[in-house]
Amino acid sequence: MDESLISETLEALSSSDTARKAARNLNTLKGIRGTPQAEIARVGAAVWRDQKPSLTSEDALTRLFMSAWEDGMLAVGLLAALVPDGPTEALDIGLDWLARLDDNLTADALGWLVLGPAFAATGAEPERLRELALAHKGSHPAVRRALVSMGLAFLPLPLEGCAVAPLRARHGDDAIAFVEEPLSPLVGALAHAFLRDESPNVRKALRRVLKGWVKTDPAAVVAWEAEVRGGLPKLLSEVTHKARNKVKA
Repeated sequence: MDESLISETLEALSSSDTARKAARNLNTLKGIRGTPQAEIARVGAAVWRDQKPSLTSEDALTRLFMSAWEDGMLAVGLLAALVPDGPTEALDIGLDWLARLDDNLTADALGWLVLGPAFAATGAEPERLRELALAHKGSHPAVRRALVSMGLAFLPLPLEGCAVAPLRARHGDDAIAFVEEPLSPLVGALAHAFLRDESPNVRKALRRVLKGWVKTDPAAVVAWEAEVRGGLPKLLSEVTHKARNKVKA
């Protein structure tokens, strides 16, 4: 895989106007090229088809991830498409990338598209997920947000975002979800680990996960909430009360 060519392609498709607009919502030390997300997706799909990356391309993928924001999102997408070829290897690479995170969009993509499905595919127990969360309690909020976003992969939710393009190219399908039924024990373990997190960005990600869980397995949400000592913070209970209403109905 030629990561230099990929970066050159993204740069050629960039504009200062797009960079200025993106910078309003992105705060990252990696820098922003100004490549439209639709172009990131198009290039990602083309790289998957034409360059045929593999897990042996770890060094090139990591260099791509460490480049500009757009390059990093594309790297996440390529690694996501490689998860079926080696979940444990992909999980190790994704965990290594955690330390380089500093923005929410990349955190969401890495957690949902790589860490979540790779973790689930290894068959690890919920206790291992709790241990992983505890190991990163003092990390940058973007790291914790990535871990929370793993929960989206444990739910039958359609994938979103420009980084999904290589996955769609691999499977030949635009409508992809990682699971057919909720992996509620994993979602519950993850939610419990982060329910007291004080970062607004982490809380926002957890609300997103809980909303998906309420939608797909409200009974499990009600059972989980009943076991939370001291009750849920208000911002989270505002989400889970919908599960209680669904179960009563």
